[in-house]
Amino acid sequence: MKAFAYTAYTDQGRAKRGVILAEDSADAAARIRQQGLLPDEIEIRDQPAAALGSAVSFRRSRVSRDMLSVFTRQMAVLLTAGLAVEEALGAVQSSAPDRQIQTLSAQARAGLLEGAPLSLAMGQASRDIPAWYIAALRAAEKSGEMAAVFDTLAEYLESQISERAQIASALVYPAFVTLMALGVCAILMVTVAPEIVGMFEASGQPLPALTLTVLGIVDTIQTRWPLILAAIAALVVFLIAVARIPAWRARRDRLLLRLPLIGRFMRMGAAAQYLRTLALVINSRLPLPEALHHASDVLDIRHHHDQARRAVEALNRGEPLSRALAGLDFLHPVARQLLESGEASAKLGTMSARAATLAETWLKTERKRLSTLLEPLSMVVVGALVMVIVLAILLPIFDMQAMVAP
Repeated sequence: MKAFAYTAYTDQGRAKRGVILAEDSADAAARIRQQGLLPDEIEIRDQPAAALGSAVSFRRSRVSRDMLSVFTRQMAVLLTAGLAVEEALGAVQSSAPDRQIQTLSAQARAGLLEGAPLSLAMGQASRDIPAWYIAALRAAEKSGEMAAVFDTLAEYLESQISERAQIASALVYPAFVTLMALGVCAILMVTVAPEIVGMFEASGQPLPALTLTVLGIVDTIQTRWPLILAAIAALVVFLIAVARIPAWRARRDRLLLRLPLIGRFMRMGAAAQYLRTLALVINSRLPLPEALHHASDVLDIRHHHDQARRAVEALNRGEPLSRALAGLDFLHPVARQLLESGEASAKLGTMSARAATLAETWLKTERKRLSTLLEPLSMVVVGALVMVIVLAILLPIFDMQAMVAP
């Protein structure tokens, strides 16, 4: 089965686009006609992998994090209702409101029908699915708790989107004020500042140091803006390359982990992901070493991933869980104590779930606190910038009044 993108028309002449699974183009056209549509354009989207470890390469689709959240929630609802994975993917494909979700579900279903596990089919369907998402699906395949895993992933993605929206909304007003302030200051620097400079040059008096500095910055921007744009473009390309090259990404993560605020959020996010996956797999009654192995796979920061793998090795050597987890610097001491008490009381599943909830609550609280502080802090920065530019204009005027005063 292959995924075909099509454009077809209804009896009323309205165009309809979608994705359908079929053996070939003729079969796709027949399936489209069965839906009461007249096919116009049919093209193969991607070639799915035939099986696990297949060497077939194909162009993977793009899916935004918002659409991935919608897809995950739909899968969680359908799987909880008792549908098989293949049936759930077909239902999502036929009812999806967005073409991204249609394509993702069609390609994942095609890979599933050809023998690939869901984790591999999803990873090959889109390049935008995070590694921890695929790792969680692999854990679900081992434990059989596919519905619970999709529900957990949906909650996590929805929480991320909600918190990102809060931060973005906190920055909307400061961004608008910044644009207006910079526009007014640019007008002042272009129209008023040259007149003041001419007056001071005619009188032979030196300009204030602040005014000279601001005028120097403005002149640099005006004369070297192509070079500045090229530098910004090069920086963007470099950041994209850093995110895609594993060795560079590891160095970037090590640098960011040393920063006070960013490093703290990275560690808290890693702890929430690790503990939630660990709780999910332990409660699915998988062996503890295998649970730690799957939990380590969801960590996309190499430093944390290496620590988690060493914990698995320590557990396989016969060390207790408390000692194996001692090397995980991203785990809060309280979360580690909960896991230790769970190991001692034979209630590790319950305690790991509590530790995961605690880590997620801390992370959510810190993100809300950050979004609350962003607006006043950004307004302070904007106010300071505007004050500097306005003072650069006003100081020469004050000096000029002092020169002409009797």
